[in-house]
Amino acid sequence: MLGHGLFRPILPIFARRVGATGVEVGLLTSGFMLARAITAFTIGRDIDRSGRRTIYVRIGFFCVFMIAFGYFFVDSYFGLLFLRFCQGICSGLMWPATQVMVVEQADKDYRTRALSLYQITGRIGGLLSRAVLGLILLITVRVGLNELSSFRVVFIIGGVILMGGFLDTLFVPEYKKAPRNKKKGKPPYSIFLLGFIFGALMALAPISIVFFNEYYSMSPLAIAILLLGLDFITIVAMYGSSHLTDNIGTNKSLWFVIIPCLAAALLLPFVREFIVFVAIYFVLRMAISSFVPISRAYATNISTELGSNIGTLNMLTNLGAVIGPIIGGYIYDHFAQGFKIAGYSIIALLLIPGIFVLLKEKKVFAAR
Repeated sequence: MLGHGLFRPILPIFARRVGATGVEVGLLTSGFMLARAITAFTIGRDIDRSGRRTIYVRIGFFCVFMIAFGYFFVDSYFGLLFLRFCQGICSGLMWPATQVMVVEQADKDYRTRALSLYQITGRIGGLLSRAVLGLILLITVRVGLNELSSFRVVFIIGGVILMGGFLDTLFVPEYKKAPRNKKKGKPPYSIFLLGFIFGALMALAPISIVFFNEYYSMSPLAIAILLLGLDFITIVAMYGSSHLTDNIGTNKSLWFVIIPCLAAALLLPFVREFIVFVAIYFVLRMAISSFVPISRAYATNISTELGSNIGTLNMLTNLGAVIGPIIGGYIYDHFAQGFKIAGYSIIALLLIPGIFVLLKEKKVFAAR
């Protein structure tokens, strides 16, 4: 996340500079998520059959640092789209394996918090990346580089950091599957549906960056600082919601995520004042981020196929992230003023039928 987080905030702006429309900016995330969805589902099933974990992390990390260097040479939108798709494959290799490793090693009474800490370490890397990104942009501006040249410097530095991450994976010991008691139960269909919806919401982040840049005239440096603050607050919210989940159960804690998310998403397009907009946006992003560890804990406490549940949840979350940016990009291109960000509102309305599916689901499990 330290390396990847460096260039993720600038990719939407970089894409716009090489001629991308709002829909095409959204497709960068859609292509990434589609590749990750297909790979995650396949890897999740293989984890249950073969027990392999560490090898997927090593292969994914090797490829992702090579791709990061590739961004330096991109000068067209389609080259950018191709690299994002390849990056999605790498992510799909790593995510299910690492999440399964965390779940299998965590004590049952600490599982949600363990998953949260897994997410938080990534968030800390992302938080540090915002500070590093701001410093790089500040230095490159001072030495007289133009915007695109500054972005290319960021890509190189991100690649170097990711290469260091790959070298670190070589020292990770081969993972051995921990004993796990099998349970009977149906797949968690409600959380799969909610994962699809939250994945669509999560993937609207690039459209949000473009919105801040073009509607509120924020510079890339100012956006990096804003995202730095968002990451810090999100870390606190994520761990707090996970601690709550381990004490009251996933079924109850989900409401502390779904309701604020729905309310904030519906309000967002009607707000014009910058400070109020940022406050509501922060609530929305905190709710979306908090859903991730809670949903993984929900999925891993139901059925015998741990890898398949994690892989399927990742797949559906990523498929939602394929659809979300397309909807968000279309709305951004065709709506005016603050309603350019209304993709959040339209997608969040799907939470209403998602709530009914959650309430009607027959299989309910007690928090562990």
